[in-house]
Amino acid sequence: MSRSLDNPINWSVHAGTMFAIRIRIHLFFILGAIYIIFRDLSQTGSWSQVGYGMGTLGLLFAIVLMHEFGHCFGARYVGGTAEEILLWPLGGLAQTSPPHKPRAHLITVLAGPAVNVAFLLIFGTALAVWKGSLLALPLNPFKPFLPLSTQYLYDYGSLHYWLNDFITINWMLLLFNLLPVFPFDGGRVLQCILWFRKGYGPATMTASGVGMVGAIAIGTIGLLTAASILMFIAIFGYVTCWQQRQMLKAGAFEAQNEFGYDFSQGYTSLNKDWENPQQAPRPSFFQRWRNKRAIARAERERNRIEERRVEVDRILEKVHKDGLQSLTTKERRLLQEESKFHESKG
Repeated sequence: MSRSLDNPINWSVHAGTMFAIRIRIHLFFILGAIYIIFRDLSQTGSWSQVGYGMGTLGLLFAIVLMHEFGHCFGARYVGGTAEEILLWPLGGLAQTSPPHKPRAHLITVLAGPAVNVAFLLIFGTALAVWKGSLLALPLNPFKPFLPLSTQYLYDYGSLHYWLNDFITINWMLLLFNLLPVFPFDGGRVLQCILWFRKGYGPATMTASGVGMVGAIAIGTIGLLTAASILMFIAIFGYVTCWQQRQMLKAGAFEAQNEFGYDFSQGYTSLNKDWENPQQAPRPSFFQRWRNKRAIARAERERNRIEERRVEVDRILEKVHKDGLQSLTTKERRLLQEESKFHESKG
């Protein structure tokens, strides 16, 4: 797959493939890890402290990766595709293509936080049973990494330390992801809920508007607390919401077909509201990135539909030769789904 290096999103390296999903790590994530190593070493002079810092970063990496796999498996569950996960300093980005329906998108979005909820139930229960109280859990978002009761504060062994860190990181990521700030999970859940009632365009416009307000709030908190990561997240969220609104206003999502968006005329189809497309401003790199992803999604959906058609033809040929009793359960289900689809179209 060719990648344009003028897009900072593509500044990443391939780290392997799992479940037919490529995993890529952004260059800034790697540089951040190197920075943490040298920072801890210069402050403490102890390699053991560096080890703890890298261990915490490793937990963050694993939890974010599992969260993104949740999105990928959710997309596949509803009949879509999932091809790539990018891990970068602000979290993870899963390249998924669920069917362009609110239910399919809602399941895809919720599948990510569902992984965090499962981790909390499993490991939180284990820690509570081990220590004999729910007060041993680090669930106070205003005092991260600390148990609810100080009586467990100095009861740390090595296993307790890492279990406490795992639960804290998982809990904080879940809470943050569920904030109703588009394009994060909470904002996308809001978009999907509104989509059921208002349609895709109005729902996205409302969700992105709420996201811009939320980004301003996060940025303000970041400024008051000198938390640079919050300010970066606020900038990313605000710019993404703004770009989404500009694309909606430009008519990018008006001509939708069964593949999602109509890009049959290339990027100029986004400029239908301008009288002279050739004089229209060049799309920003965020728009170009989103457009390329939309085209790739459309191509994958075409390939999926073609593969499904070939499979249905093969099943019908099998029925013609050997009768319905020769079909497997999976083949029967596919044939029933195809029949229902054509009935609804008819």
